[in-house]
Amino acid sequence: MSGNLNQNCEQFKAAVVGGNLDAANSLLNKLKVQLVELDSLPPVALESPTAEQERVLARDVYEHAVILAIKNSDKEAFQRYLGTLRPYYTGFGPAVSESSAKSSIVGLHLLFLLVENQLAEFHSELELLSEQQQKDPAISFCTQLDRHLMIGSYDQVLQAAATPPVEYYSFFLTSLLETVRLNICECVLAAYKMLTPQAAMKILMFSSLDETVDFFNDHYPEMEVSASTQSIDLHSQSHHASHKSDEVPSLKLINQTLSYATELERIV
Repeated sequence: MSGNLNQNCEQFKAAVVGGNLDAANSLLNKLKVQLVELDSLPPVALESPTAEQERVLARDVYEHAVILAIKNSDKEAFQRYLGTLRPYYTGFGPAVSESSAKSSIVGLHLLFLLVENQLAEFHSELELLSEQQQKDPAISFCTQLDRHLMIGSYDQVLQAAATPPVEYYSFFLTSLLETVRLNICECVLAAYKMLTPQAAMKILMFSSLDETVDFFNDHYPEMEVSASTQSIDLHSQSHHASHKSDEVPSLKLINQTLSYATELERIV
C-alpha cells in the first residue's frame, strides 16, 4: 500500500471533519481511483499480507464518504456509499467490520429508511442487529422514533429530534419534523376554528413566532398569517375546500393502522 494512498486518506478525513467540502470531494475522487486498483477489496477480496490494512483504510474512506454525502445534502450519494460500505461490515472479521463510526453509520441508514417511510426495510435491518447493538444510543434513538411515530406521539418525536445523539442525524430529521408538524397541523385544523399564533407556536413546538408564521405561509398561504395576526382563521373557505379540515380522515387512519399491524406481523 503506497504512502500516497495513506496521505490522501488522512487528508480526506481531515477535510470531511473540518467541513472543507471542495477539498473533500476532490480527494474522494482520487481515492476512489486508487482503491479500485487494490485486489484485496470487494468484490475481488484477495488475501495478501496487507489486505486487512487496506480494507480498514477503504472502510474509513467510505464511512467518511457517507458523512460527506450528508454534508453535501446528496441522498443518492449517501445511499451509494452505504451500499459500498456494507461488505466491509458484513464480509470480514472484527478488525475490519467494527469501527468507532459503525453505530452512527448504521443509525443514519435506519433513520433514512424511517424518514422515507420504508418501514419493512427498516425492521428488516433492525433484525440483523444484535441485542447489544440495538442498545447503542445511535440505534435506540431510531427505534424510539419508530415507536413514537407508530402510536402517533408526535410531541415525543419533536422532543427526541431536538437532541439527536449524532449531529449528522439533523439532515434527515429536518424533513421528518416537517412531516410531523404537517400531521399535527391537520389534527389542529380538524379540532379548532380559530387559533392564536402563540398557541400554534406552542402546539407545533416552534421556538419563535417567526418560525410559526413561516410554516403557515409555506404550507397554508391562503390563511395569510403574519407577525401582526391576532387570530388564525383555520376554517377559511379556501382552506376548507382544499383540505376538508372538518372531516375526520377515518379511512386514512384505518389504513395506517392496518399497515402498522401488517409490519408488526411480519416481524413476529
